Amino acid sequence: MYGFPQILTLFSALFLVSALGVAQQAAPPAPAANTIAATSSIDSNVAPDAAVITIHGLCPATPSTIQSSGSTSAQAAPTTVEDPSCQTIMTRKQFEALMKGVGAKVAPQAARGFAEGYPEAAMFAQKALDLGLDKKPEYEALLAYRRNQNLYQIFKAHVLQQANEMSDADVEKFYNANKSRYEEFGLLRIYVPDVKWHKATAGSSTPRKEDKAADAAAMKAVAERIRVEAVAGGNFERLQAQVYKAAGITDEPPNTDLGNKWTRDNFPKQYESAVLELKVGQISELIHNASGWHIIKVVSRKTPPLSEARQVTLQMIVGDQANALRRSIKTELNDHYFSSVRAPEAAADDLK
Repeated sequence: MYGFPQILTLFSALFLVSALGVAQQAAPPAPAANTIAATSSIDSNVAPDAAVITIHGLCPATPSTIQSSGSTSAQAAPTTVEDPSCQTIMTRKQFEALMKGVGAKVAPQAARGFAEGYPEAAMFAQKALDLGLDKKPEYEALLAYRRNQNLYQIFKAHVLQQANEMSDADVEKFYNANKSRYEEFGLLRIYVPDVKWHKATAGSSTPRKEDKAADAAAMKAVAERIRVEAVAGGNFERLQAQVYKAAGITDEPPNTDLGNKWTRDNFPKQYESAVLELKVGQISELIHNASGWHIIKVVSRKTPPLSEARQVTLQMIVGDQANALRRSIKTELNDHYFSSVRAPEAAADDLK
């Protein structure tokens, strides 16, 4: 029996094999048995229809006569036969199309490693077909979902390829029209949780009763005090350590340096006005979200020149097209069915 994790992996491979439409033939002309093992580089002199992967013993499945009753029981035996006279062939043209599709360059290391792993994926995918696993409702849904995921990636690659073909003049035009989006912000952050950690009372098996409202009020007071110290020039790392001590948290405090690559495109929109209009050296008011309080300092603001902006421009264009598509639909969830609102731990800190 296959375990569920193995089934997930197997069905990923199954989609890949079925999407390719790799030719499976009984006894086509066979290349030398050591074709793959002997290959150390991509030979451009190999003909497009020449075999570059030959899987000996993997035959196409035949319709299963599983039981005389016609039952498709899960106990049915697989129908694929590992017959040395059967072969599955992938030509150079098919292989390079696949490599291009998965985004790998046809270079010796990438090509060889992929080719060596492909036969096992094809074999297990064929076994899944033999067993009729692709017809089970739960796996049909999984295959459809994985297909959508792959098409999503294919669409993104297509848009990126179109963007890559933009002329320098078009890139400059986009850059000048969207200059504020290129500005990069360096940020420091002090995080103040809403809750305290309470140690169990020594010698007691009864959990200590917690007053969450009192804890929240106490931590808000801590946040207000810490912000005053930050504005007065306090060191963010030392202030963050004070916060964790006040909250009774024994874990290592989080890094206060959020990096210097924040932009108007990747910063959480609900906090943008509270932070990205600040001047260098200024500190935000207290920002609250589901995980606690945040005190943010802008330490740098820099707009990269056009000469360094082409790759960022391409990413923006791809993102803009994706966001336009997202805005074209409206999703409604059945609140009665999805009755459990996000758990507190799932309300992730947007700035982490």
